Amino acid sequence: MNRISARTFTAFFLLIPLMLSLFVCNSEAQDNVIKQFSEGLVKEAEGDYLSAIFVFQDVLKINPYFFDAKIALARCLFKTGNLGESERLLLEALKQERNNVAARNILGRVLISQKKFKEAEEVFKAALEIEPVNIETKYGLADLYRAKGDYKSAISLYNEILKVYPQEVWTYIYLGNSYTEMKQLERAGGFFRKAVSLDSQSPWTHINLARHYYQMGLKKSGIEPAASEKFFDAAVYEAETALHIENRTPEAYKILLSVYFFNKDYKKALDAGQNILKLRGENYLLLYDIGLSYELLGNPKKAEEYYAKALSKRIDDEITRFRLENIVLGLYSHSLSEKKKLELSEFHFSKARFYLDKNVMKKAFLQYKRAVQLDPVNPEQRLELAELMRIRHSYELYLYELKEIIRDTLDIDTIDINDRIEIYASRVSKNLASSWRVEQYLEDENSPDFIPRTKISVAVFDGFITDNIYENFLHKRLSMTLSEMLSQVLLSYPKIEAFHPQSEVLTRQDALKKARSLGVDYYITGVVEEKEDSLKVMLNLLSGFNGKVQKTLETYFTGNDKLFHTVVSLAEDINTSIPLRGLIVRMEGDRALINIGESHGVKKDMTFHIIREGGLKKNPETGDYVFDPNVSLGSLTVTKVDEMVSEGVYTYSGLYNRVNMYDNVMLKAEEEKDKEAGEKNKKQ
Repeated sequence: MNRISARTFTAFFLLIPLMLSLFVCNSEAQDNVIKQFSEGLVKEAEGDYLSAIFVFQDVLKINPYFFDAKIALARCLFKTGNLGESERLLLEALKQERNNVAARNILGRVLISQKKFKEAEEVFKAALEIEPVNIETKYGLADLYRAKGDYKSAISLYNEILKVYPQEVWTYIYLGNSYTEMKQLERAGGFFRKAVSLDSQSPWTHINLARHYYQMGLKKSGIEPAASEKFFDAAVYEAETALHIENRTPEAYKILLSVYFFNKDYKKALDAGQNILKLRGENYLLLYDIGLSYELLGNPKKAEEYYAKALSKRIDDEITRFRLENIVLGLYSHSLSEKKKLELSEFHFSKARFYLDKNVMKKAFLQYKRAVQLDPVNPEQRLELAELMRIRHSYELYLYELKEIIRDTLDIDTIDINDRIEIYASRVSKNLASSWRVEQYLEDENSPDFIPRTKISVAVFDGFITDNIYENFLHKRLSMTLSEMLSQVLLSYPKIEAFHPQSEVLTRQDALKKARSLGVDYYITGVVEEKEDSLKVMLNLLSGFNGKVQKTLETYFTGNDKLFHTVVSLAEDINTSIPLRGLIVRMEGDRALINIGESHGVKKDMTFHIIREGGLKKNPETGDYVFDPNVSLGSLTVTKVDEMVSEGVYTYSGLYNRVNMYDNVMLKAEEEKDKEAGEKNKKQ
């Protein structure tokens, strides 16, 4: 027994140096882990979340059970938008420390971001059972209520906090934010000012007050210009005060950028944007703002540079792409081989093929047109566009396009195209237009085959104004791009002549004055709301005569190409909302040819009023087109329809046939047809 004890003692004695060395090594490793963890916290505090993530991941490789590192990593993942991984880490951490309130608070916010409101509420309430007065938990629960739109509950929670912590500055800021979200701006302002009075040395109190004054400036801009100007001045003062306290505060520069942009001081807006760029680095929306500033300052080369950078950061950003394409089209209008134009064209070409495969012809057509606009001599694109016209049975237009391709493009098989021209020229020679000896797409007014066009004029104003409480879009001047795109798409409808005045319209009065000065039939304004993943537009089609709303249209799209889908949908609704009218351009016996056809929406058996030339007037009450029954000459029923013209049989009213060339035709409303049919049945 003594011998065994001695041997054991000797072995233990020999292990002491090894154990001591292991203890020293572990101590050194632990010190290294703590040092790395501290470096990660510094990176996080500086806002460099990606670098912090790598550091915390390295720490956890060394010590997978380091609880604080796990929480820090989850926090940074949450801040960078990796919500799923953040949630997984936090749930894992809570298995280690079930009652850790800090982990529950972060988890609750992660769940809010994922719109898992019920689960988030359970997490926060469980945290309050552990620590009933934890202020961060109450803030999180209040944020949950705000996310759900339950502002009353959120405000109640903030007031509870104030009873315990009456000098807590952030509670006043959150109350101000809540009332702002409820659109009670005047009430919100008192809380923001209270926060400044409690802590005038914090840049954040001034930033929140500056943002409030900016929103008040927006609200007053259309109704009280003098008050609006004072609020904007106050916003600038508060933002500059924040920068005086801490000059490395990008949020203050963001407010200055917004104020200067709204007031069209693009030079100062550009300076603010460049300062944000220095502090925060490149972000696609910021690069877009800088590019737009340069564009509006008349510097297209710099605009091109920043738009291109923004597009490289976010390839699916339709607004930036459209603005870049416009700049490129202007800069390189005489160059047929500019690389940027070709690359941008290829994007739309691939989109066109995608929509063609899906059999969505209108969208395919618009994408082909944009591709050809950017690269007009590309034979492959031109031929595919022509082929789309053939598929849509626009054979005469197909012929015109084939002839244009031979004239404009290089390195193309003209023998094949001439064969196609010969085949379809034979087919077109037998169509309705040829039988009446007219050419549907001829532009030469002096030709005997020319027919005049009937167009309804629509002005698309840059007047997609917000509700004057929020900036309801992420991209500055989104309304400008939306109105430009909409006017371009409307031009693809034969019955519409679209105008796009360049200047911004901010009030209803200005919109009507401009419409009257242009002499348009209709004009368009609306409201746009853009979020990261959605676009909502409410559009008004108004009479150019008296400003009465003729139709209200709404769209809501999410996902990729949401702006393109929005514009195409709105354009189609506008086209169908505008009355169908035209002219009699040829007559023979009781038959007449009118200058509107399938492309305008004409169908066989449609019935039109025939109205004496100049007989169409605007109703002063509604703004609709109306006519005196005394100038109604009869009616025309469509019997044959071609691409741009239609033939019909007409009957005249009264004792004498007074129908003549260039009299108007206007589609009868369904209720009129029903009434006439009823009267006819009674007589029978």
